Parts: sequence; C-alpha cells; structure tokens
Amino acid sequence: MNTQKHVLLLILMAVCFLSSISPLVNPVRLTIRNNTHDSVSVKLEAKKAYYYLSVYPGEVEVYSVIPALYKATFWGCGTKKVIRKLNIRQQIRIVFPVCNASKRATEKKILRLLFSK
Repeated sequence: MNTQKHVLLLILMAVCFLSSISPLVNPVRLTIRNNTHDSVSVKLEAKKAYYYLSVYPGEVEVYSVIPALYKATFWGCGTKKVIRKLNIRQQIRIVFPVCNASKRATEKKILRLLFSK
C-alpha cells in the first residue's frame, strides 16, 4: 500500500514537471469585419492549426486562434479570391470593405482586403 502511494506521488510530480516545461500556447484574438453585401470566408492553414471561418454581410465576428504563420485564403464579393501569408502572433483585425472599394490608408494591425475588379 505504501509503495502505491510513492508511485502515485512520483507520477504526480512527473506530470507537474512536464507540464511546467511544455510551452503554453495562448490563443490570440482575430476579429473579422465584413462590410460587403455578401458573406465572406476565410481559410487559415498552418502546420498545427486549421480554421475555416465565415462572416455574414455587415457582421463582426471574433475568434480565438493559435498564433502561427498561416496560408490564408479569403473569398468574397461573388467569386473573388485572395491568397496570402498571414503571420498571426498578436491580436489582429481583418476588414473586408465594400466590394470594389479604392485603396486608402489604414490603421496598423488591420488588414484590409480589397476584392477589386
């Protein structure tokens, strides 16, 4: 009986030690604002993470994602598609302006995706 307690204590200590040295990955906030008149979709692909997100017209959605370098694919304004690398390491906002909008200055930490002609 005494040996079982020692084994259990040893296992608990090992679990505590291993969990303390393993890197903790805190998710970051991804905000998507859709100012178009159609739904938009976002696919994020990384080595250890995959997300497929949709946002309805005029809506703002907030997601928690694992920090990583993503291959991002964006669909909107009918059949238009944009593919780019997206390094999400901290909070980021993605704004889909109205379809065929012109380019203009934007705030830092905001990615504006233009689906132009």
